[in-house]
Amino acid sequence: MSRGSLLGRVLGGGPLLVSVAVHALVVGLAGIYVVHETVVGKKSGFEAPPARESAPVPREVEHRLRVARQSGGAAAVSPVSMQRVLTTAASAFALPPLPEMASSGPSLFGGAAGGTSAGLGLGRGVGLATGLGGGALGGKGLVSLRFLGLTSPRVNKVVFVVDVSRDLMDIRKGGFKAFGVIRDEMMRLVAELPPSAQFGVVLFGGAAGDINVFAPQLTPATVAAKETFFAWIRPVNARPDRLGTHSAGAFTAWKERPQRGMNLDTTLLPPPWVRALHAALELKPETVFLVTGTAASALRPRSEARREILERRNDLTKERLKRQGIDPEGIARARLAALAKARRELQAINAQLQAQGKSPYIVTDTKRIFQPDFQAALKQAGFAIELDTTGWADAQGKPIWELGVSAHEKVDFAEVLTHIARLQNGLLREKAVLHPFLFVGPDEKPKDPVEHLTLLAQRNGGKFSLLTARTLEALAEKRP
Repeated sequence: MSRGSLLGRVLGGGPLLVSVAVHALVVGLAGIYVVHETVVGKKSGFEAPPARESAPVPREVEHRLRVARQSGGAAAVSPVSMQRVLTTAASAFALPPLPEMASSGPSLFGGAAGGTSAGLGLGRGVGLATGLGGGALGGKGLVSLRFLGLTSPRVNKVVFVVDVSRDLMDIRKGGFKAFGVIRDEMMRLVAELPPSAQFGVVLFGGAAGDINVFAPQLTPATVAAKETFFAWIRPVNARPDRLGTHSAGAFTAWKERPQRGMNLDTTLLPPPWVRALHAALELKPETVFLVTGTAASALRPRSEARREILERRNDLTKERLKRQGIDPEGIARARLAALAKARRELQAINAQLQAQGKSPYIVTDTKRIFQPDFQAALKQAGFAIELDTTGWADAQGKPIWELGVSAHEKVDFAEVLTHIARLQNGLLREKAVLHPFLFVGPDEKPKDPVEHLTLLAQRNGGKFSLLTARTLEALAEKRP
């Protein structure tokens, strides 16, 4: 194609050329505007400031965290920009243990089981409390209570088994004042029982059949029942002329029921505290508080062979006494006369003490009068009782307290534990928790009784406690 013809065609297409030129101009102007707005012409008011200067909060947080770590404390910072802490240690997810709540006795019924309480004062700090509680505990109103310093979490069905023999009124055990603390503790705990709870009381003396029960079955802890109980228990061992189980407001003797299917040893003769525990278990409690002044083991009749051996030894002793010029047959008579004389003298002293408004001396066995601490107490009070050993002392002048052979012998305490275990299994669907308290004097050495009752508590889900006049006095001082 010739150059002339090409030029002619371009010039001939004027409208097309104009259109292309216009479009090229528009595109060029648009590009210039975009570049100017994006790179050159953006106003400073919309510029993002440098990140280092625009975000002071992360630096402040980091600074506070560093200070907290150095001081071992917690960082008191805002959660802004906080990062997650990731760990695979199991301990990192364990919650800290809850603090152990201190037992506070009566105050636990204020709302420990989600209930409310109301009190009716009965004097001496004892009140009637009714608790309506227990959504969290199945509606049983089951809460913890303290008795003689021991906290028990199961008080829905509770029975007190209390030794009221003259032994607990001894001067080394605090006499009337100390026993008054035990009596008041029972009244206080019963006063705090919710109405949904039930209670029972078994009092026992020094003889095997000397047992008095408040009621032959558990008693609902209603206001009326509590008032009746207070009237019943208040006179117990409160007066020197009326002591023991018969000093209660009424006497309901416990009679052992025939036991079938328990496989009990019929030759075993349980001590008074075990028989009283038997009476308590027949009430079907959940918790038993046992207060005793002794942990004597059971007895069993001696075998004929054993008795013959002991009789021969006793005969040899009598022969030896005869050679010393002592009449064995007259020893018992002389001893009884001397002890009767000592009792009369003690009665005269007690009459003087009571006339002065003081507590008398209470003894279970007349031999107690001649023990060193009792003699010291008499001397301090300005009295004296001497033991007349005429006709019943050996060549060295020592009194002959025993002469003869007993028809019974002590059994190992393991047999007592077996006996109680069979009572638990035979009388209850679920074993009752036993909390034994042993009340001793400062001069007593109760190593074996402590071991025995500790073992009894361990085998029956309870805890053993040792009581003295001093511990009871401390309890009384802590009362509001």
